[in-house]
Amino acid sequence: MLDRLVQVIKAAFNALLGKVEDPQMMLEQSYNELQSNVISVRQAVAQAIATEKQLERELQKNKDQAATWQNRAAMAVQQNSDELARQALQRKQQYAQAAADLETQLKTQKEATAGLRQRLGELENELQKANTKKQVLIARDKAAKATIKANEILSKTNTSGALSVMERMESKVQEKEAKALALGELSGDSLEKQFKSFEGKSDIELELLALKGEMGKTAEPKLINTDKQDAVLLERQLDNVDSSIEVQEVRELKTND
Repeated sequence: MLDRLVQVIKAAFNALLGKVEDPQMMLEQSYNELQSNVISVRQAVAQAIATEKQLERELQKNKDQAATWQNRAAMAVQQNSDELARQALQRKQQYAQAAADLETQLKTQKEATAGLRQRLGELENELQKANTKKQVLIARDKAAKATIKANEILSKTNTSGALSVMERMESKVQEKEAKALALGELSGDSLEKQFKSFEGKSDIELELLALKGEMGKTAEPKLINTDKQDAVLLERQLDNVDSSIEVQEVRELKTND
């Protein structure tokens, strides 16, 4: 029973941890760890190279000493000093043995240094790839967050309601425009509108007057509005005189207007 409870608690904790984890933060942390490993390997390679150089110097030093004691042994032989020659040869052997040991150690160190160099190159390539992948994943994470936020906003947005409001407002605006137009028509000068209604009729009235004159009829007085909006009262009694004279007078009147 207790084990079951522990498993449930662990599962709940892992689920909560998964929600809290920030991908960008985790990526940066992983990259920093890999970068730290690369730095450590670089330091190890530098130390290996330094050790290799030191072994090379020691090797060369022991070789030089072995050669020196070899020459001294030869000098002792020339001086017929066998004992001194033996001591010189013993010292030479010591340096020669040390040189042999150092040469073996140097070979091993070179192999280790070469391995570290190779591993460092691989880690540097992995670091470069990790950096590129990190940038790509961070960009994708940002894009995903932006998409989620946009979808959340869209899910809460009621476009039909907004359009309905716009349609109602459009109807109200149209109603106000119609009301304004009606008020404008009512507020105008009715007398002026009556005179304007006669515009364009003056020619017809004059032609009608001329026609009646030709037919020998008496024309009734007519109020005619010209293009200059001046009213002219025609009260001319036509009798049975020469109709052509009457028509000429009417035409002259039209021309004077």
